[in-house]
Amino acid sequence: MVRGQIKQARIIIANRAAEIIMEEGITDYHFAKKKAAKYLGYQSSDYLPSNDEIDNALKEYQKIYQVDIDASLVRKIKDEALMIMELVKKFNPHLLGQLIDGLIPKYPILKINLYTDNMKEIEYVLLNNNIEFNLKDTNISEKRTKKKSLRNIPIIKIEGRWFPIELKVLDENDLKLKKNNLNLINGGGKNLEDLRRSEDKLSL
Repeated sequence: MVRGQIKQARIIIANRAAEIIMEEGITDYHFAKKKAAKYLGYQSSDYLPSNDEIDNALKEYQKIYQVDIDASLVRKIKDEALMIMELVKKFNPHLLGQLIDGLIPKYPILKINLYTDNMKEIEYVLLNNNIEFNLKDTNISEKRTKKKSLRNIPIIKIEGRWFPIELKVLDENDLKLKKNNLNLINGGGKNLEDLRRSEDKLSL
């Protein structure tokens, strides 16, 4: 009985988290599920859904609320992504997040991973093209040995023409190793060639 109650609670929280992600533009799954649980009155971490459960809830949300995709919006997202990814193509850009699954939140943010061991090269490319940006760091938990450790990841924020852009700067070795740390790599994403091939399609 208890196990069934927990499972049902996780589904309810996942659905609410999906709504928060799509309606409020939240991109952090952990934050969304914690906010959803608090809103619904669940305090134990046992009730928190997995990221896969939230992904499933997002797909259900799309079926109900995003039956008709705005073709012009998809076109703008692609154009924005292609523009910045072409500019930084030497750093192996990969577009990430719900957008590549055709899920378009109320406030889209283009999240792109870059891979380089020289952060200054990216800054030089942006400055040389008169693109204003802000820098911030985020700590991400990863498991390099038996113990988890916090890793500092630089994030470059750009206003963008139509949508905000976040460039997460990772090491070149991260791409070579293809780590299974989903918080770090986010499943790999779509590279520039993938995005070019989908130019004439309605979805990303």
